[in-house]
Amino acid sequence: MIPLVLFNQFKFFSNLFFLLIAISQFFPPLKVGFMFTYIAPLAVVLTITIIKEGVDDFKRYQRDKEANSQKYKKISDKGIVDLTSAEIQVGDILQLNANERIPADMILLYTTDKSKSIFLRTDQLDGETDWKLRKPVALTQEIGDPLSFISDKSYVLADPPSKQIYYFKGLCFVQQGVIQKKEALSLEQTMWANTVLASSSAVGIVIYTGKETRAQKNSSNPQNKFGAIDLEINTISKALFLFMVGCAVVIVGLNGFPGPLSNNLLNIFRFLLLLSSIIPISLRVNLDFAKIIYSYKINNDQNIFGTIARNSMIPEELGRIQYLFTDKTGTLTQNEMVFKQICFESGVFGEDSIEELRNIVEDECKKSIGPLKDVEDNYNFNKNNSNSVDNSKRRFRRNRNNIIRDAITALGLCHNVTPVEEDGVRGYQASSPDEVALVKLAENLKIKLNERSQMRMQVLNATDTPEDYEILANFPFSSETKRMGILVKHLETNRLIFYLKGAEVVMEGKVMESSRPFIRETCENLASTGLRTLVISQKYVSWDEYENWSRKYELAKTEMEDREKKVQKIVEELEENMEFLCVTGVEDKLQIDVADTIESLRNGGVQVWMLTGDKVETATCIAISTGLKAKSQKLFFMRELKTSQEVENHLKQFEGLEETILVIDGNTLHIALEPSNEKYFFEVASTVILSNFYI
Repeated sequence: MIPLVLFNQFKFFSNLFFLLIAISQFFPPLKVGFMFTYIAPLAVVLTITIIKEGVDDFKRYQRDKEANSQKYKKISDKGIVDLTSAEIQVGDILQLNANERIPADMILLYTTDKSKSIFLRTDQLDGETDWKLRKPVALTQEIGDPLSFISDKSYVLADPPSKQIYYFKGLCFVQQGVIQKKEALSLEQTMWANTVLASSSAVGIVIYTGKETRAQKNSSNPQNKFGAIDLEINTISKALFLFMVGCAVVIVGLNGFPGPLSNNLLNIFRFLLLLSSIIPISLRVNLDFAKIIYSYKINNDQNIFGTIARNSMIPEELGRIQYLFTDKTGTLTQNEMVFKQICFESGVFGEDSIEELRNIVEDECKKSIGPLKDVEDNYNFNKNNSNSVDNSKRRFRRNRNNIIRDAITALGLCHNVTPVEEDGVRGYQASSPDEVALVKLAENLKIKLNERSQMRMQVLNATDTPEDYEILANFPFSSETKRMGILVKHLETNRLIFYLKGAEVVMEGKVMESSRPFIRETCENLASTGLRTLVISQKYVSWDEYENWSRKYELAKTEMEDREKKVQKIVEELEENMEFLCVTGVEDKLQIDVADTIESLRNGGVQVWMLTGDKVETATCIAISTGLKAKSQKLFFMRELKTSQEVENHLKQFEGLEETILVIDGNTLHIALEPSNEKYFFEVASTVILSNFYI
């Protein structure tokens, strides 16, 4: 590896080195001069570079050896045995503990957590700091004894290896007595390699190892990295060598090229040796020493504690950065959410209205057991008085306080949050800080999440009365669906309720048409103040509707062809005609000194491009508060454009503007990056604007 790196980087020097050695064999008088005037400094340069590259390779070797030698516990028919991560094979059943790295792609079979679920830290896989919720296979979780998982008739059927870290489908077959049962597997049951088990302990079966894991599939083969300075020095050295050859030929030519051709060639090479100092070999030595010092200072700078220069070849490139791409949530902001507003059609409540909301919830909890009692009464009345009542016709005008109580209950139930207690301190584990903020709001309003497992939830209402709910179906939030739903049964009343929350662009099509204008206007107002918005809705589900839907849903989950599409189609049937409850607004705190940092980058000539999944209004507000937009700059919006011609026309308008920031939404950006527009888009974006951000 080292010679390959070396001669790729010093291709010119190495070729020249061997050329001069060969020539010196035919011209003995050149040997001594060649050795002292050219080989010696070149050998010093190559030796120093070999040592530096060797140190980098040795450090990489140590990291690989450390990762491959980590010990894990394997469950086999002989009991629990120890093995290293390098010895893990497909089909092995491993026992993992909290804060342990997942060594291979696995399916979660069992967990000791009371909630019957686990959380993974995936920042080393997808860069996200939010924890991901994972659930074990229900069939194996019920068995409980990991040794009983080992059977010739129990196995996992999985998709071929792929790059998709957010998609998986498979089937788990478990032998129970003489009966073989099967269960559909999805992303919820996976534990990808390079993630870390955040809580409890778990048992999983390995489905992919080595280069077949998702992490390895998404990584490219390591390439030799050269900085721009190295390439520039090589180019200059080649030019100087040609100049040196030209000078030698001219000098000999001025003497009239006396004697035979061999004497002239000998004279030319003599002058090459005399002029060899023109090539700055010592500059290479100085540059390599400088890189070593830069890497050392980066590794030991207390102002950027934890930063590691894993490659000492390109640390100087930090000073040549021109463009900086940044996410918003968790990068410019702290990813710590604080409740600010909750908006009903009947009124808006902020932080100063908590007491009023608390009193309303307490009064309603005294009047009825569980949410949606009035809706259920109305449904039963219509059912007893008509043989066929359309769902939309049996809706009625609900009392304002009933809606508020249902909305706060929805905040306490529609989530993937698990209450935990560590060292006597109660807290929450969740895959999103938004959900934690809303659950804490519900707790502050006397709807407290008391317990949570994979199949059950319990909340304490405002009268300290436990309300138990069975989780019949759960549809986690994803970047594709932009919503999260949960179907629960209130055990005290046997009432079925479906809760759905999500982004405005998705939820507008799920709620009744009469509520859509309010949702649109409210979300725009909240986003313009920099708040993250969520639309909350609910739906009363009759038992007849549920049984019919459940049959289709279970059948779709076991499909191996187009399972995701079929399941999503069935879920969308449940999401029709939702009752709008409220819109919530939470604030994401800015990172400390983020505005000063961005100002320093701007002064250094760095253009900052922000990419985020939030609304245009929210992104604009954050850009202003973080200093991405200076006071003297204006905004130019490109959103909701449908054709390439519209994109081109807007880019032409933008091209002539100065001190202007470009704001572009996702759909428009997709059109702008089409082959016909891509070159022109980047020419305009990179040469005209000072800073820009994309949604």
